[in-house]
Amino acid sequence: MEIYNTEEQQVEAIKRFFREHGLSMVAGIVIGLGGLYGFRFYQAKQLEAQQAQSAAYAVLVDKAAAEGADKKAWLVDAQKFIADHKDSNYSHLAALMAAKEAVVLKDYAAAEQQLVAVATGSKVPEVIAVAQLRLARVQAEQAKYKEALATLGATMPAAFAAQQNELKGDVLLKSGDETAALSAYKAAQAVTEVGKNPLLDVKLNELAHVAG
Repeated sequence: MEIYNTEEQQVEAIKRFFREHGLSMVAGIVIGLGGLYGFRFYQAKQLEAQQAQSAAYAVLVDKAAAEGADKKAWLVDAQKFIADHKDSNYSHLAALMAAKEAVVLKDYAAAEQQLVAVATGSKVPEVIAVAQLRLARVQAEQAKYKEALATLGATMPAAFAAQQNELKGDVLLKSGDETAALSAYKAAQAVTEVGKNPLLDVKLNELAHVAG
Protein backbone atom coordinates (compact mmCIF):
# COMPACT_ATOMS: atom_id res chain seq x y z
CA MET A 1 0.00 0.00 0.00
CA GLU A 2 1.31 3.43 -0.92
CA ILE A 3 1.77 5.96 1.85
CA TYR A 4 1.34 9.63 0.99
CA ASN A 5 3.25 11.99 3.26
CA THR A 6 1.90 15.28 1.95
CA GLU A 7 -1.43 16.65 0.74
CA GLU A 8 0.22 17.29 -2.66
CA GLN A 9 0.98 13.59 -2.97
CA GLN A 10 -2.61 12.79 -2.02
CA VAL A 11 -3.89 15.13 -4.76
CA GLU A 12 -1.59 13.59 -7.38
CA ALA A 13 -2.78 10.13 -6.38
CA ILE A 14 -6.39 11.23 -6.82
CA LYS A 15 -5.63 12.68 -10.27
CA ARG A 16 -3.97 9.44 -11.27
CA PHE A 17 -6.97 7.51 -10.04
CA PHE A 18 -9.24 9.73 -12.18
CA ARG A 19 -7.15 9.05 -15.25
CA GLU A 20 -7.23 5.30 -14.63
CA HIS A 21 -10.85 4.87 -13.56
CA GLY A 22 -12.71 7.80 -15.12
CA LEU A 23 -15.15 10.30 -13.74
CA SER A 24 -17.72 7.68 -12.77
CA MET A 25 -15.98 7.39 -9.40
CA VAL A 26 -15.99 11.11 -8.59
CA ALA A 27 -18.90 10.86 -6.20
CA GLY A 28 -17.23 8.10 -4.18
CA ILE A 29 -13.98 10.04 -3.96
CA VAL A 30 -15.74 13.19 -2.78
CA ILE A 31 -17.50 11.20 -0.08
CA GLY A 32 -14.19 9.59 0.93
CA LEU A 33 -12.41 12.91 1.19
CA GLY A 34 -15.32 14.32 3.13
CA GLY A 35 -14.89 11.48 5.60
CA LEU A 36 -11.14 12.11 5.87
CA TYR A 37 -11.44 15.81 6.58
CA GLY A 38 -14.51 15.17 8.76
CA PHE A 39 -12.43 12.80 10.89
CA ARG A 40 -9.65 15.37 11.18
CA PHE A 41 -12.20 17.97 12.23
CA TYR A 42 -13.59 15.51 14.79
CA GLN A 43 -10.10 14.89 16.18
CA ALA A 44 -9.49 18.63 16.53
CA LYS A 45 -12.81 19.08 18.32
CA GLN A 46 -12.01 16.19 20.66
CA LEU A 47 -8.65 17.73 21.55
CA GLU A 48 -10.29 21.10 22.11
CA ALA A 49 -12.87 19.49 24.40
CA GLN A 50 -10.20 17.67 26.40
CA GLN A 51 -8.23 20.87 26.88
CA ALA A 52 -11.37 22.65 28.08
CA GLN A 53 -12.10 19.81 30.52
CA SER A 54 -8.55 19.94 31.83
CA ALA A 55 -8.77 23.69 32.43
CA ALA A 56 -12.16 23.40 34.15
CA TYR A 57 -10.88 20.58 36.34
CA ALA A 58 -7.84 22.63 37.34
CA VAL A 59 -10.15 25.46 38.42
CA LEU A 60 -12.19 22.98 40.47
CA VAL A 61 -9.05 21.66 42.19
CA ASP A 62 -7.88 25.20 42.99
CA LYS A 63 -11.27 26.05 44.51
CA ALA A 64 -11.16 22.99 46.73
CA ALA A 65 -7.66 23.87 47.95
CA ALA A 66 -8.43 27.56 48.58
CA GLU A 67 -8.20 28.63 52.19
CA GLY A 68 -11.60 29.04 53.79
CA ALA A 69 -13.37 27.38 50.86
CA ASP A 70 -17.08 26.75 51.33
CA LYS A 71 -17.15 22.96 51.02
CA LYS A 72 -20.90 22.71 50.48
CA ALA A 73 -20.80 25.29 47.70
CA TRP A 74 -17.80 23.51 46.21
CA LEU A 75 -19.69 20.21 46.17
CA VAL A 76 -22.44 21.88 44.15
CA ASP A 77 -19.82 23.11 41.64
CA ALA A 78 -18.24 19.65 41.55
CA GLN A 79 -21.55 17.97 40.83
CA LYS A 80 -22.20 20.38 37.97
CA PHE A 81 -18.75 19.62 36.54
CA ILE A 82 -19.40 15.88 36.83
CA ALA A 83 -22.76 16.24 35.07
CA ASP A 84 -21.29 18.43 32.32
CA HIS A 85 -18.43 16.00 31.63
CA LYS A 86 -20.23 12.74 32.32
CA ASP A 87 -18.22 9.52 31.86
CA SER A 88 -14.95 11.35 31.17
CA ASN A 89 -11.79 10.63 33.16
CA TYR A 90 -11.97 14.15 34.58
CA SER A 91 -15.52 13.58 35.83
CA HIS A 92 -14.32 10.47 37.68
CA LEU A 93 -11.43 12.35 39.26
CA ALA A 94 -13.82 15.11 40.30
CA ALA A 95 -16.16 12.49 41.80
CA LEU A 96 -13.29 11.08 43.86
CA MET A 97 -12.57 14.58 45.16
CA ALA A 98 -16.26 15.17 45.84
CA ALA A 99 -16.45 11.94 47.84
CA LYS A 100 -13.46 13.03 49.92
CA GLU A 101 -15.03 16.40 50.71
CA ALA A 102 -18.37 14.74 51.51
CA VAL A 103 -16.59 12.53 54.06
CA VAL A 104 -15.11 15.65 55.68
CA LEU A 105 -18.67 16.92 56.04
CA LYS A 106 -19.69 13.45 57.32
CA ASP A 107 -22.15 13.11 54.46
CA TYR A 108 -21.35 9.44 53.94
CA ALA A 109 -24.38 8.76 51.74
CA ALA A 110 -23.20 11.40 49.25
CA ALA A 111 -19.66 10.05 49.37
CA GLU A 112 -20.91 6.52 48.75
CA GLN A 113 -22.95 7.67 45.76
CA GLN A 114 -19.95 9.37 44.15
CA LEU A 115 -17.66 6.38 44.72
CA VAL A 116 -20.16 3.86 43.34
CA ALA A 117 -20.46 6.01 40.22
CA VAL A 118 -16.69 5.93 39.70
CA ALA A 119 -16.32 2.22 40.50
CA THR A 120 -19.02 1.30 37.99
CA GLY A 121 -18.34 3.99 35.39
CA SER A 122 -14.58 4.18 34.98
CA LYS A 123 -12.70 1.97 32.54
CA VAL A 124 -9.31 2.51 34.23
CA PRO A 125 -8.54 -0.41 36.60
CA GLU A 126 -6.43 1.74 38.94
CA VAL A 127 -9.13 4.41 39.24
CA ILE A 128 -11.74 1.72 39.88
CA ALA A 129 -9.56 0.18 42.61
CA VAL A 130 -9.08 3.54 44.36
CA ALA A 131 -12.84 4.11 44.27
CA GLN A 132 -13.52 0.62 45.63
CA LEU A 133 -11.08 1.00 48.52
CA ARG A 134 -12.54 4.37 49.48
CA LEU A 135 -16.06 3.02 49.09
CA ALA A 136 -15.29 0.15 51.48
CA ARG A 137 -13.99 2.65 54.06
CA VAL A 138 -17.13 4.76 53.76
CA GLN A 139 -19.34 1.68 54.07
CA ALA A 140 -17.42 0.49 57.13
CA GLU A 141 -17.78 3.95 58.68
CA GLN A 142 -21.53 3.45 58.42
CA ALA A 143 -21.22 -0.05 59.95
CA LYS A 144 -22.16 -1.60 56.61
CA TYR A 145 -19.61 -4.36 57.11
CA LYS A 146 -21.20 -6.90 54.80
CA GLU A 147 -21.34 -4.35 51.97
CA ALA A 148 -17.75 -3.25 52.64
CA LEU A 149 -16.47 -6.83 52.50
CA ALA A 150 -18.39 -7.38 49.26
CA THR A 151 -16.74 -4.27 47.80
CA LEU A 152 -13.32 -5.52 48.88
CA GLY A 153 -14.04 -8.89 47.27
CA ALA A 154 -13.75 -7.35 43.82
CA THR A 155 -10.73 -8.11 41.65
CA MET A 156 -8.14 -5.33 41.81
CA PRO A 157 -4.72 -4.81 40.20
CA ALA A 158 -1.91 -6.63 42.03
CA ALA A 159 -0.41 -3.32 43.17
CA PHE A 160 -3.44 -2.83 45.43
CA ALA A 161 -3.31 -6.25 47.10
CA ALA A 162 -1.68 -5.04 50.33
CA GLN A 163 -4.17 -2.19 50.79
CA GLN A 164 -7.07 -4.44 49.86
CA ASN A 165 -6.20 -7.10 52.42
CA GLU A 166 -5.28 -4.67 55.18
CA LEU A 167 -8.56 -2.82 54.77
CA LYS A 168 -10.39 -6.14 54.71
CA GLY A 169 -8.74 -6.89 58.04
CA ASP A 170 -9.87 -3.52 59.43
CA VAL A 171 -13.47 -4.19 58.41
CA LEU A 172 -13.44 -7.72 59.81
CA LEU A 173 -11.98 -6.46 63.08
CA LYS A 174 -14.70 -3.81 63.36
CA SER A 175 -17.31 -6.47 62.73
CA GLY A 176 -15.89 -8.54 65.58
CA ASP A 177 -14.24 -11.35 63.61
CA GLU A 178 -10.67 -11.28 64.98
CA THR A 179 -9.63 -14.61 63.45
CA ALA A 180 -10.58 -13.57 59.91
CA ALA A 181 -9.04 -10.14 60.51
CA LEU A 182 -5.73 -11.73 61.50
CA SER A 183 -5.79 -13.85 58.35
CA ALA A 184 -6.40 -10.76 56.19
CA TYR A 185 -3.59 -8.84 57.90
CA LYS A 186 -1.21 -11.74 57.30
CA ALA A 187 -2.20 -11.74 53.61
CA ALA A 188 -1.41 -8.03 53.50
CA GLN A 189 1.92 -8.61 55.25
CA ALA A 190 2.85 -11.28 52.69
CA VAL A 191 2.80 -8.73 49.87
CA THR A 192 4.26 -5.80 51.85
CA GLU A 193 7.96 -5.04 51.89
CA VAL A 194 9.45 -5.46 55.36
CA GLY A 195 9.42 -2.23 57.36
CA LYS A 196 7.27 -0.36 54.85
CA ASN A 197 4.05 -0.48 56.89
CA PRO A 198 4.74 -0.28 60.63
CA LEU A 199 1.03 0.27 61.34
CA LEU A 200 0.27 -3.15 59.87
CA ASP A 201 2.84 -4.65 62.24
CA VAL A 202 1.06 -2.98 65.16
CA LYS A 203 -2.28 -4.44 64.04
CA LEU A 204 -0.74 -7.91 63.83
CA ASN A 205 0.82 -7.56 67.27
CA GLU A 206 -2.51 -6.52 68.76
CA LEU A 207 -4.00 -9.77 67.48
CA ALA A 208 -1.13 -11.93 68.71
CA HIS A 209 -3.46 -13.55 71.21
CA VAL A 210 -5.68 -14.86 68.41
CA ALA A 211 -5.01 -18.42 67.27
CA GLY A 212 -4.12 -18.19 63.64
